Amino acid sequence: MSLHKDEAIVLSKRAYGESDRIIHLFTLRAGKVSAIAKGAGKSQKRFANTLEPFNHIGVEYFEKYDRGMVRIENADLMSGNSGIETSMKRMCSASFFTEFVDRMTREREPYSGLFLALKEFIGLARSQDPAYPDILHYELKMLDILGYHPNFDTCVFCGTAINDEEKVYFSRERGGILCGACSRSLPHRRWSPGLVQGFLAVKKRETGFETRSLEHEAQELMESFITYHVDLDFKSYKLLKLTVF
Repeated sequence: MSLHKDEAIVLSKRAYGESDRIIHLFTLRAGKVSAIAKGAGKSQKRFANTLEPFNHIGVEYFEKYDRGMVRIENADLMSGNSGIETSMKRMCSASFFTEFVDRMTREREPYSGLFLALKEFIGLARSQDPAYPDILHYELKMLDILGYHPNFDTCVFCGTAINDEEKVYFSRERGGILCGACSRSLPHRRWSPGLVQGFLAVKKRETGFETRSLEHEAQELMESFITYHVDLDFKSYKLLKLTVF
């Protein structure tokens, strides 16, 4: 049995028996880790409120050699979730990204960049109500880290550079924009001019979309893209749409 020290974001917590808790962590060095916190529901002194969802913690855990569920030995609060509970927008957006990270990754698959992106977004949600461009920025960032980022730069089929005003054909099946020539023979949908430029601006955190209509199109495009390539139904997303979008 070996002792590990790491940073982690608490993804979720549930009861296990009368006094124990099952904690899902996303750690900086090891990725997603399932852990048991012995006595966490019985004694408030040992872990205090460190194992609550969205907390950023320093954690020590014991791991068996068969790499099953680990046992949390100590946990210290680095950044709490205070502020997230003050609005539904903050709670729903933080819940969406913790579910997104949980369901898009496997156990013990390190993604330090994904950990940092999640920590950064939770920090944002503690201090303000996220708007759609904030959520889209981190969604694109996390998809990029995981290898699913849609291509908004060149024709996804032939690689041709496309002028901004001609970036209107998007193929969810191919995972990106198409030039005019390739759009004649490949499945796609034509979107409004300015949509792709809005995506690129949001990705760079320069600005949002020019109109509310373009923002709605962006939501529709992302939903279609994720449904096709990821094929996961994120339960928290439905509530997120009602509160933020």
